[in-house]
Amino acid sequence: MFPQSFSLFVLWLLALSNFAVASGAVQHYDGFQLLRVIPQTLEQLAALRNFSEHVGLQPNSGAEVWNFRPFVGQPSEFFAAPDNVKRVTDFFDDNRIPNGVLVENFGIQLREAQRKFILHDSAERIRSPSDFDLNRFHTFESIESYLRLLAKSHPNFIKFDSIGKTSEGREIPFLTLGYPSKTSKKPALFLDAGIHAREWIAPAIALHFINALINKPKFHSLLSDIDVHVLPSLNPDGYAHTWTKDRLWRRTRSGPIKSNSKVCGSDDSDEEEFCYGVDPNRNFPFHWGQAGVSKCPCSQVYNGERPLSEPECANLAKFISANTGTIKAYLTLHAYSNLIIHPYGFERHFYPENVAEILRVANSMAKAIVQAGGEKFRVGSAPDILYSVSGSSDDFARSAGIKYTYTMELTSGWYGDRYVGFVYPEEGISKEAEQVLPALLILAEQVKSESSGKEAEDQKGIGGQ
Repeated sequence: MFPQSFSLFVLWLLALSNFAVASGAVQHYDGFQLLRVIPQTLEQLAALRNFSEHVGLQPNSGAEVWNFRPFVGQPSEFFAAPDNVKRVTDFFDDNRIPNGVLVENFGIQLREAQRKFILHDSAERIRSPSDFDLNRFHTFESIESYLRLLAKSHPNFIKFDSIGKTSEGREIPFLTLGYPSKTSKKPALFLDAGIHAREWIAPAIALHFINALINKPKFHSLLSDIDVHVLPSLNPDGYAHTWTKDRLWRRTRSGPIKSNSKVCGSDDSDEEEFCYGVDPNRNFPFHWGQAGVSKCPCSQVYNGERPLSEPECANLAKFISANTGTIKAYLTLHAYSNLIIHPYGFERHFYPENVAEILRVANSMAKAIVQAGGEKFRVGSAPDILYSVSGSSDDFARSAGIKYTYTMELTSGWYGDRYVGFVYPEEGISKEAEQVLPALLILAEQVKSESSGKEAEDQKGIGGQ
């Protein structure tokens, strides 16, 4: 089905050296390009899907899928190292897939973006919540300080806690917002962000959500009926690494783990390579390792030596499992693609039994974003609208019994006429929050509606004793 060039390309993938960052170096990305392709036929789409799977699973490819849309006529984006751009575009050309360059030199664009905000947080001192600018990006330490100050400032309805520690010893803090209930335990919404370290816009929106729950009447009024757990940075080690070493770091920071030439596809069996981190969104114990993962420790989608090998994932799974009686909805914020994804991710056309209800809520969320002036969000399962993934946090949450579970991929990857991908600018935070918060309100209101049903059940149970 595929031309000979595809087979040659795959062999070439296996021979390339890993362009992942060494742990001590600062990655600059000079000469890296963002490429866009738009398949026009089903045959071209099939070739592109096959290509994207090989690129995604091989750490030595010198290219990475940044955004894949499995539809004819829809664009996908690939990030390519300088020495590999021609080989990647040759494959597109050989398959007659229209393609072009979105960003000629990502290193230049990255430096311009970093220059605007990288210095302000190093000297930041958060003494009160008002010192914290929600429309700027912040280091993990500043975020943690802000959460502690919020809990101290609002002790009657905010509690600071931690689900545990990371592999580097950082706490993983979260807030629980909600007024005490005199009757029974209230239904809860759990929202996390930042599981992939480079997706800075996700923690920023989570912090805006906390602010809305405190200061916006429509949000705050819900706190008498529901509890809301907000965990803004699920991968603190990786997030900290994006501030100091590699802005595009995705995974955790566990390790180092020795690479295996047989698994990783290296031609040099004597080569020794040590890599850090696991893709935490492939590390949860539900259909772990089934699809969309790599067993190579140097791959961006390495799923770990075993399920819950990462303390970040193990701690989250423990918290969710201990609170399935109250948590009615789980939402994890990612970037980017303008998607609302529901379970399941490991296989196409395989859905939870309540998929109609899940879709109803997701479509209402997407509609709320458009009504707030935002772009259209596509709704569906990961294999249907993006790509297959197994061992994800949303699938795990659904398997644990949480009724409504979603992944939101924030932003389109564009800011104005610039394609920014994961490096979304600070000046866009406020507008993104303004457009996305109504969708979060929809989900919170859905959790509240679960409360009346639970109270009716409780009353029925009491009357029957």
